[in-house]
Amino acid sequence: MTKFQRRFALTALVVLASAIGVAACGGGGSSTGSTTASGGESTSAGAPTAEAKNASAGKSAAEELIKPLIGQPSPFPVTESLTQVPKGATIAYMDCGSPICALLWELMEPAATTMGVHLERIKAGSAANTVSAAFDTVVTKQPAAVIVGAINVELWASQAKELQQDNIPVVTTGVTGAEPYGVVAPQSAEKSNAWGGERMAAYVAAKMHPDANVVFYEIPELPLTVEIAERFSEKLPEYCPECTVRTVDIGIETIGNTAPQTIVSDLQAHPETNVVVLGSDEVGTGLPAALQAAGLSVETLGYFPSPTGLQYVKEGKETAVLASDLALGSWNLVDLAARDINGQKPGGEAQAEGITVQQFLTQKDITFNPAKGWSGYPDFPERFAKLWGVKP
Repeated sequence: MTKFQRRFALTALVVLASAIGVAACGGGGSSTGSTTASGGESTSAGAPTAEAKNASAGKSAAEELIKPLIGQPSPFPVTESLTQVPKGATIAYMDCGSPICALLWELMEPAATTMGVHLERIKAGSAANTVSAAFDTVVTKQPAAVIVGAINVELWASQAKELQQDNIPVVTTGVTGAEPYGVVAPQSAEKSNAWGGERMAAYVAAKMHPDANVVFYEIPELPLTVEIAERFSEKLPEYCPECTVRTVDIGIETIGNTAPQTIVSDLQAHPETNVVVLGSDEVGTGLPAALQAAGLSVETLGYFPSPTGLQYVKEGKETAVLASDLALGSWNLVDLAARDINGQKPGGEAQAEGITVQQFLTQKDITFNPAKGWSGYPDFPERFAKLWGVKP
């Protein structure tokens, strides 16, 4: 797998991105920044200090924010019916050549069949020359709409402008910076990243160690994990004034091999750390065994788990994850493309914001087979068919 392909594979599992800056304070080694706030204690008379009140208010706000994601998935992303099903229309899917791109194609094919549209696969690859050639082809073909998954918009910027001039709508997932090119509701992009980063911060404040010393492991090659980390670091002090957070880079090429030992070494150098947050849960592949071998015990929270991560949670080797429904999200892309063809607005708030169906999962929630992934709405094909006015 090429570096770009691995980057997309992680993006599809992470599926998320927003940025505000991490306040520098302390930390060393590979840490990129730190945000620290200290809480207060009760006065000698027994009355809580202002700091204690702030901490209590912050935790209450955090609990309220994540409540819709505890024990149930976030709302179904589409609530409004299609005004017209574009039967027979051709929707081009730009395949980046990675295993996840292939999976997205497989997941979208049944959606297209159900809707009654033709989904055409155009292999774009990941190299600048193949991407450009593939997008030249799609401009020539003039489909009714185009779906793009995690292909850097800079590689097809000129063709994006041509598509926009030809009034051919483009739907994206895992692509940042797409809105200037006419993409109405980028999925799993900037707004989604901000949403996820804040809710992870709230989860730490509400559900994890009361005096959390957090390390957030981000992947610098994946800007979305950096943006999630920045949002997390910005919001954590609001929900947990007594908590601290520092960010540490984990190189994308180390995932699945040396990343666990890198994390263990970092934790040994910072023994005060008691909560680990993974910007992509896949960073934690092999981590439970490495922590056990080193005699380390920390709480862990991962973002967008793979089947391996879900298995860790089931076995009690990972504390919690914020999971995403990839299959439902794939049907959502076809739905959004049809709405764009019709000139309709997005069919719901979550779809407009580009936020996939998500839920916090702990051990008690893994009542399904982790190998098959998580689905917040197993009946999503029937739900979409009803919205489209067709038979499933």
